[in-house]
Formats: sequence, C-alpha cells, structure tokens
Amino acid sequence: MNILILCHSAQQPPFNTMLRYHNWGKELVERGHRVTIVAASTVHNTDIDVIEEIGRDYAVVDGVRYLYIETPRYQGNGVKRIQNMMAYCVSLPKIRPRIKRPDVIISPGCYKYPFVRRAFGKVPLIVDTVDLWPLSIIQYANVSERNPLIQYLYRLEKKAYLGADALIFSMEGGEEYLREQKYADRIDFGKVFHINMGCDIAQKDEELKSVQFDLGWDMDKFNLVYCGSIRQANQVQQICDAAKELLRRGYDDIAFQIYGNGTDLEALQKYVKDHEISNVTFYGRIDKSQIPCILARSEANILTYKQVPLMKYGGSQSKLFDYLASGKPIICNGKFGYNLITRYDCGLVTEDQSAEAFANTVEELYKMDPEKRRAMGENARKCAELYDQPQLVDQLCEVLRFVTK
Repeated sequence: MNILILCHSAQQPPFNTMLRYHNWGKELVERGHRVTIVAASTVHNTDIDVIEEIGRDYAVVDGVRYLYIETPRYQGNGVKRIQNMMAYCVSLPKIRPRIKRPDVIISPGCYKYPFVRRAFGKVPLIVDTVDLWPLSIIQYANVSERNPLIQYLYRLEKKAYLGADALIFSMEGGEEYLREQKYADRIDFGKVFHINMGCDIAQKDEELKSVQFDLGWDMDKFNLVYCGSIRQANQVQQICDAAKELLRRGYDDIAFQIYGNGTDLEALQKYVKDHEISNVTFYGRIDKSQIPCILARSEANILTYKQVPLMKYGGSQSKLFDYLASGKPIICNGKFGYNLITRYDCGLVTEDQSAEAFANTVEELYKMDPEKRRAMGENARKCAELYDQPQLVDQLCEVLRFVTK
C-alpha cells in the first residue's frame, strides 16, 4: 500500500522523540509498503526548524519519506501555537501534488479531520488518538469547557469519531471514553481499535551498545531518573519536593536525575536552587538515542503526572515504554486505569499526590530487597516485549486491511 501519515509533530529522528509514526513507518517499509510522513517544520518545545537544519523540505530516513510544511515558530501553548497548527492544516492541499494518491491516510489528532477530508477526499482515513483533546486541555490546563475554542475542538472530535473509517486509541480505555459520549449510539464500535505506544526494542538495545557517554552522576548513590517533558501536566515539582523531604529524613545518598525540556524547566531550576534541594540535577533536552544509556544506569525510573479524571482511560506515554524496555523498576504517582505497572508488577504506584507520599514510595523502593527490585525490572522488560513494534504493526496491519477491504 501507499500509506500517508499526516502528523504535525512527527519530525524525523533525532529531531523528535515521539517516534510512534516513524517506528510504524520503518516496520511497514520492511513489509513492502510505501510510507510518507508529512510533518510541520517546527519541533514542539524547541526552537528547531527542520527545514533550516537539513536545508530542504524533504528527507528519507530508514526508508520512510518525510515532507515538511513550513510553519511559524512558537513557544508555549498560546495563540502562536494555534497559528502554527493552523498553518499546517491549511497547507495540506499544497503537498497533494507531491504525493502519489494514497491508499490509506493515518491522521493523528481529531482537529485535522475536516482539513484532511478537504484535501484528500474519500481516501480511507484512520484517526489515531494519543491524547484526548480537548478533555486533557480542560483537566491539565484548567481551561473552561465553555471556552469557544474548546467547544470547537469538541465539534471536530465528534466529526472525526463519527466520520473516520477507523479509530485507533493508544490508551486502552479509548472505547470506554467513546461509550460515554452523547453520540455513542451513532458510532460503529467495530471500527475502534487499541494500539499502545510501545517502542522499538531492537533499536533501544542497539543504542545502548553504541551510544555510551559519561553521565556525570555519583554512581555510589541510589540514582532515580525522570526523562520527559517538564510542564504543568508532568508535575515534576513533586519530584523536587519529595527529594527535599528525603534530604530532611537523612537520605543524602538518594539522587534525582531529571532529563527533558518544557515550559516549567527554568522555574524549577530556580526553585531547586532557592530551596537548596541539592539532590536534584536538571540536564535539559537530550538526544533520544541517549535515553537507553541513561535509563540502564538508574535504580528506578519515575513517571509523574497531575492526577486528573481522564487518567481512568489509561496511559500510553512514550517514556513509559522507554522505562519498561530499560528493565528497571518504575515509580508512578498516578492512578491510571489499565495500569501496566501494576498489571505486570514492574514498580510501585502511589495514588497520593503529596510530596510526602512520593517520598514514602521512594523510601520503600530504596529499602526493598535488591532481588525483589531486580525481579520488578525483569517484569518491566517482559512487559515491553509485549509492546514491541513488530507486534504493534501486526495490529496496525489489521486496521489497514479493515479500512481497505
């Protein structure tokens, strides 16, 4: 098949760290399909413009063809980000002459639905949902559901869920979410599928062998790692407050290593300095290929999120599968539905969002028998293998067959 993936934020590696669509594309190419990913030129949470970096608006990586739409730079989640997204959407018809008519289109994000239909007509369309917009905006950013933009996004979501030829949800509770909508009786649930985020384990293992560097840690300490975005929704300040509480308890041999970028990074760096939280170190944005080296040397990896009701539908974070593939235990502070950490006994989960409760969980892991920690790590790796890309693309091929039959 000739498969077109229209994802605003799916730039080629190493520019982007969310590799769901690149991994899909790479595996599909190996199976004889042709895959083109159309992305925005600007990379979220950075000042990178891929067209400027590579000197052209196209590339081929791992057999996957990339086309870039020039979009304006932005910071944060304000009006300029909306302008950036709209610039991508309204430019979709311009790239149509450069693409052989696709057999199937995969379009992440409901907001693009009418633009994709306008540009490509009745080509079979799969809408892939990895974030429940606009519900996540309401609950994580405290935006009113009566906000006109939120209401518009809900209308687009409804159009996409009713009009798409198939729906994929990365979170396991996606069907549960649909059944709670007022228009649920108009949805054909036979077209609803679940494909979790997963990761490319072979790639992770290769990077672990080939990408080695000095972490700069004190390896005699009990090192805990967070890798990911540093924004309000990720609640990284809770890690800092728990670190301070552990210092107060006398645990000066527990250290927190925090990797990633986001709107809260500078404020948290100042917060740690002002409050003399000496056991927390920030490293900023890193190359995705460095992550296996970092995670392999931790004692455990940290998954933190602000507790909100939508978490009942499950989580599908890229970093969760990076953590699982590392074979180390996970500390999680959220009450997720369909939680793989508890399902496969590969870490500790606290549903209390206080810094004291988080510190208690770290302390529990610190005092745990090393053999039990090792067993949790082995369980994590086994879980990751269930969500390796070949298995996930087997599921994707079922969806492709469904929409083209």
